[in-house]
Amino acid sequence: MIKRAKAIVEVGDGSEIKALRWYQGESDTSKLNNAENSKGRLEKFVQNIRTDLNMPSLLILMVIIESADGPFKYKVIKRQKAFKMPNIVKVDSDGLGFNEDNVHLNTEAEVQLGKWLADAYLNNFA
Repeated sequence: MIKRAKAIVEVGDGSEIKALRWYQGESDTSKLNNAENSKGRLEKFVQNIRTDLNMPSLLILMVIIESADGPFKYKVIKRQKAFKMPNIVKVDSDGLGFNEDNVHLNTEAEVQLGKWLADAYLNNFA
């Protein structure tokens, strides 16, 4: 991801990175160790991305998961909602519809989430 992001900016056509959308995977909800360590791992992830891209104030739109069905789902969601770092805005995906697998968002939900993410960006960073 970092290589691709740097390559886009280095093309020299005026492209720039304005924000990162982070949608955490559901695997953290399946094991207690992953759920308990999710906050620290997310902090390190954000720090590493900002350092690697040399963008210490990179704006991050973080989607709060809803689609996971692991036994520690609500522990992870609670940690996501309490997560605090500068220039991070959380967008809650609660209430969106799923495909038949009950894990992935359906098309209408993806469109709605896109609108919420755009609004979050415009209301907080534009």
